[in-house]
Amino acid sequence: MLRLPSMATLAVVTAFSFLASSASAQYSSSAAAPLVVRATGFDDVQPKFAAAPDGGKYVSFFSGSGYDVMLARLDASGNFVWKTQSIMVADRGNSSTTDYGLASDAAGNAYLAFDGVNGTTPAILVQAVSPSGVLSWKSIVTESTTAYIAVGRVTVASDGGVWACHIQDTTTRVQRFDASTGVKTFAAPIIISEASNNQLSADIQPSIDGAVIVSCVRYTTFNGAKVLRAHRVNLDGSKPWVATGVPVFTTGSLQFGAFPAFISDGAGGAYFTWYTSSPLQSSVQRVSEAGVPMYGASGISVTTTTTSNRVNPSSVLGADGRLYTFWAQQTPNTSFYGIYGQCFLKGARMWGIDGLAVAPLSTVYSRDSATATRLGDFVGCFYVDNASAVASTIRCAKLTTDGAILTTDVATNSGVKYRLSAASATDAGAVVCWQGGVSTGASDVYAARIGADGILGPPPAIVIGDLNGDGLVDAADLAILLGAWGGTGAADLDGNGTVDAADLATLLGAWTPA
Repeated sequence: MLRLPSMATLAVVTAFSFLASSASAQYSSSAAAPLVVRATGFDDVQPKFAAAPDGGKYVSFFSGSGYDVMLARLDASGNFVWKTQSIMVADRGNSSTTDYGLASDAAGNAYLAFDGVNGTTPAILVQAVSPSGVLSWKSIVTESTTAYIAVGRVTVASDGGVWACHIQDTTTRVQRFDASTGVKTFAAPIIISEASNNQLSADIQPSIDGAVIVSCVRYTTFNGAKVLRAHRVNLDGSKPWVATGVPVFTTGSLQFGAFPAFISDGAGGAYFTWYTSSPLQSSVQRVSEAGVPMYGASGISVTTTTTSNRVNPSSVLGADGRLYTFWAQQTPNTSFYGIYGQCFLKGARMWGIDGLAVAPLSTVYSRDSATATRLGDFVGCFYVDNASAVASTIRCAKLTTDGAILTTDVATNSGVKYRLSAASATDAGAVVCWQGGVSTGASDVYAARIGADGILGPPPAIVIGDLNGDGLVDAADLAILLGAWGGTGAADLDGNGTVDAADLATLLGAWTPA
């Protein structure tokens, strides 16, 4: 028999109330005033995102006269979680920068891999940072006074192990660390090398069973063709794929200085995206968990024509399991620039032989920085529309499976904008960070969030007790709760498995004033 609360119980819980405080949202609802993550009198550069606890994000960047390694933590609404906003991970004295790595694990810890020093000896370092902003452990991947070592990368494997790789002379070195202690798994780093050739790490991502995949730019001579090779490194240090790496493509060459990123396919393999220098064309490849190229010897081009330049592609795996790739496009020797995309289903182009025009070719100063992301069940593409050499706008296009497009201005503040990094966010949104601007120093770091509805700003506030979703807590919600009394479901506000007096107290405490 259903037993409703007594009038005495109702009287008690009606008198019950609580107050909750929350910081004001920091992701801006105005494209003219995006969130400033870092703005100093020095260069603030090379921002990256990684997931943080409770739907938040870590943002890393370089700052200061020596390009110190910095880290900030934002909550889901864009509020700075740490009192100091950002913390210094490494105090450096560099006069220039190389790339670096940022990753995080399921426990909320962040990991950074970068070039620094151990005492006075050049080294590639991995630093662990706790969710509270404490520098927990630091380990050396490699240190040397004679070898060229650079470009630290880091990822977290399926078993929680922390992996890092870097370039050393003509080779790549790989090491694994215990996530809790920073203790090295291998006495010496695993070496990826090839006689008479260079194999220089470009990226590292998780595979399955605690293994990782490392991509390398492979070439024989400085002016020779540069291709991609993929290597799998197992938990025991073995490399089960082809000894010299699985060829991602065999025809053409990467642009000089290009070290393209790749993404996991969710099944132990990976999707690779790159562009060749002659012609300037973008392609994709999938390598299976077994190390087998699935899209032919040189992958699949994003279009079937070569009449336009298609460069700097970026890919994301959609909620529908399809691969979405976006790139910057230009009619050669003209000022016609655009942003285009292609959808792949099992290696087949789904948006025609020419792809989809996200921002059609038109006469502008330039369009670039196509950056793919998830927007809930949709996909999105952030890109930069440059009106001049000193003024640009970041836009985001949301695309459905059939290619319908909704475009929103994300950042219209003064100055240039580049080095975009994007990630999916809570409540079907996406976040983007970038460097640029002219407000204080030569370059500052900014961030913004956009919802799948195209609205800028923090995610919608969750109204505790609003059981019918109308934004209010009133008699309609009370009726729903009483109707579910003694059972489970959405009215179980405290999650203890039963709709009871505690849930009633919570609902009445959140009652919307008349």
